[in-house]
Amino acid sequence: MMSNYTEKGIKECFNKLNLKKNDTLYITGNLSNFGRINIKKIKDLPNLFFKAIIKKIGVGGTIVVPTHSFNLVRTDKIFDLKQTSCETGSFSKFILHKKKVVRQVHPYSSSAAIGKNAKYICSNNTCHVYGPKSPFSRMIKLNTKFISLGMNINENCSQVHQAEYDMKVPYRFNKKFSHSVKIKNKILKKNFYMFVLFERYTKYKRNKNMKIINNFLSKKNIRKEKLGINYVYSYNLKEFYDENISLLKKDIRCWFGKKPKKIVK
Repeated sequence: MMSNYTEKGIKECFNKLNLKKNDTLYITGNLSNFGRINIKKIKDLPNLFFKAIIKKIGVGGTIVVPTHSFNLVRTDKIFDLKQTSCETGSFSKFILHKKKVVRQVHPYSSSAAIGKNAKYICSNNTCHVYGPKSPFSRMIKLNTKFISLGMNINENCSQVHQAEYDMKVPYRFNKKFSHSVKIKNKILKKNFYMFVLFERYTKYKRNKNMKIINNFLSKKNIRKEKLGINYVYSYNLKEFYDENISLLKKDIRCWFGKKPKKIVK
């Protein structure tokens, strides 16, 4: 069967993305969205992307990925920093199994990192997903570049919630959960928080971040390079955050796309 891209194509794609030595990258997406690649073992695919990226950012660079485990919500399953798998794709799973990976202690919505800034980003964090001392807050301070693998940027930009958190948007709140976590062979039960919608907003039809994305596109550039049957996208997280803050100051409910028909305070 015909292939859509090659290992050489992966290298050429990342060569065009303006990545530099020592860059910190936040990477998410879906490798299957690029189509078929002409390799014998598909399990080797995440490593091909990893090698192409490391060649650009070097040993002084850092890779951060989402390692969510939402399946643990409302269960008694212990969150194990080393053993609990993630639900965020093959590339995230590949990074999570690297020897020197550092994973955030959060049983539901963690991030994991490898490289120079891994400990700074994913250790000694808050018990919240967003806000001060969160991986997102620290990545923004480091001028991290966001890389979307085969997914439109409006579909996987959870970083919008960092701006929402800091601006105290009126449609979300910090919901407390108590969960057991295993760290260095010790099991502790701790409180963690998720930044969730008030129930009255959960059924409101949203536009998948398009107002936020269109605002950002009108101000800043997003790199877009073809790979197989899809694209790899890249932009600066701090620039994205700053533009979100500016937009939220003008329209505190911009995440919905338009003002909800009925606002209940």
